[in-house]
Amino acid sequence: MITKVLRFCLFALAGLAVLSSGGCLVNDETGTVYDPNAVSPRPNPTVTSISPQGGAFAGVDTLILAGTNFSVAVAENTVYFDKSPATPFSATSSQLKLVAPLALGDKISVKVAVRGAFLFSEPISYSLTAAVVSFGTLGPTDAAGGLATDATGNLYAAIKGETSNAKIYKITPAGVKTEYAPETGGTPQWGALRLGPGGYFYAARSVRAVYRFNPGGGSAAALWVAFPSGVFITDFDFDQSENLWAGGNNTNLYLIKQDKTTKSFPFAGNVRGLRVHSGHLYFAANTASGEAIWRAPISGDNLGTPEVYFDLTAAFSGKNLVPTSITFSSDGYLYIGTNAPEFVVIVTPTKASGAPYKAYTTLFGTGTLSFAWGSGDALYASSQSGALMKISTRKSSAPYYGR
Repeated sequence: MITKVLRFCLFALAGLAVLSSGGCLVNDETGTVYDPNAVSPRPNPTVTSISPQGGAFAGVDTLILAGTNFSVAVAENTVYFDKSPATPFSATSSQLKLVAPLALGDKISVKVAVRGAFLFSEPISYSLTAAVVSFGTLGPTDAAGGLATDATGNLYAAIKGETSNAKIYKITPAGVKTEYAPETGGTPQWGALRLGPGGYFYAARSVRAVYRFNPGGGSAAALWVAFPSGVFITDFDFDQSENLWAGGNNTNLYLIKQDKTTKSFPFAGNVRGLRVHSGHLYFAANTASGEAIWRAPISGDNLGTPEVYFDLTAAFSGKNLVPTSITFSSDGYLYIGTNAPEFVVIVTPTKASGAPYKAYTTLFGTGTLSFAWGSGDALYASSQSGALMKISTRKSSAPYYGR
């Protein structure tokens, strides 16, 4: 035993002597154990370009890194955005593809490490911006509900405080917030808002009525149209003839004309979101067959037979997604808010679908409540937990009729 201990001590002392003597195991410039004559097992990577050029949305956009000496084995490549690592989903020797990580900055240092290569690629500066941001400077106990926008891009949001009923606030695209209408008694929150004919703001809160605020605001909402007991109006939208189409957890969909006359059209389901688009009434609903987006053709003041437009239950099997709100871009992309924070679903005109905002689950909280398109590419959203957000979409809104 003594002999073994003695041998270990002598070996350790010899090692220390080598390190302290400035021998070949220590790099004189860096003071690290490094052999400058060592040959890398594989050539070091280079990055020549990153697309899209000029920057991208963090957590959403796919980046393509062009260069040399990448590994064709995806897991052997790591892309660093400053100190944040990201793994590509596709790799060739000259190209890496990956979703931009949630690393924000104007001058992020991007470099690639390849397993077996001694050195990183030379860094390239790149810009990543947030695709979803908080908006409207809500107070710590404020909760946003229904949303609407006017033709100039101002947002109108139902916002309630911890101990108050909902007020309507006007928020400019720059984020300046002013009170538009005071509380309406007995209304904890408005779930649906829409600017309609004559400058009136129309509102619903899942009871058997539609209300409206006078043009210019300044006063509480007044009852506009009441339905029989057992009817619930959750959401609505206007068509080109200024008719209001409404739905809720009912056995019918409803048409309300400006003279306050109504018509009903059979549809048994829990309707949570409606949008008039391209001659059809689209609506998100739960029926006996599951969760889906339906549509029916509008002909004057009549509604054709509803059909399933997009089967959410089938497309996201096992996710139990509940659609809570819908809207359209000008080129026909359908945006579906759901009860899951990672699933703001986008459906293309060819019915391909995806959920590109999964990286922003913290902002979306417990899921989406309401959508409203602003000016430019701004899509405003409120969450079921009361947050208010602005989503950058690179798209513009389909027409809102009636305003």
